[in-house]
Amino acid sequence: MSHRTAAWLAWSLWAVCVVLIGLVMLLDFLTLVLDRGQVFAILAGVLSLAYPAVGALIASRLPANPIGWIFCGVGLLYAGGRFTEAYATYARLENPAFPGGGYMAWFSWLAGFEVLVMAAVFVMLLFPDGHLLSRRWRIVAWMAVCGAMLRTL
Repeated sequence: MSHRTAAWLAWSLWAVCVVLIGLVMLLDFLTLVLDRGQVFAILAGVLSLAYPAVGALIASRLPANPIGWIFCGVGLLYAGGRFTEAYATYARLENPAFPGGGYMAWFSWLAGFEVLVMAAVFVMLLFPDGHLLSRRWRIVAWMAVCGAMLRTL
């Protein structure tokens, strides 16, 4: 992949995350009552863009380093999970005519905990240069993947 294509892809993923978080904030405003919940929704929305922004910055400058792509992927999965959760909540509480509310709730549960665990494990294993310290660390990486798959199943 060329440097220019990698930069375009990384910043496109960031833009998708911004759109998804914007939709999350809109659905949260339509669902929540006027109280501290909206302030928390704004703060969480802005802070959740940190992962994809750092990932896009790293991936656009160092396309071969997987740390940037991991951060972009985690940001995208988190934004997608939050969007599906907000969509399911809005469909359940405000407008039951929205299609696929049950499927969205299922996906938001599916993309929750495993994403954070996998991100933490792989960022720690691959930091700073994107390679494992030695071949022996492969077992830890495979155990993390197998554990996430088993928990999902």
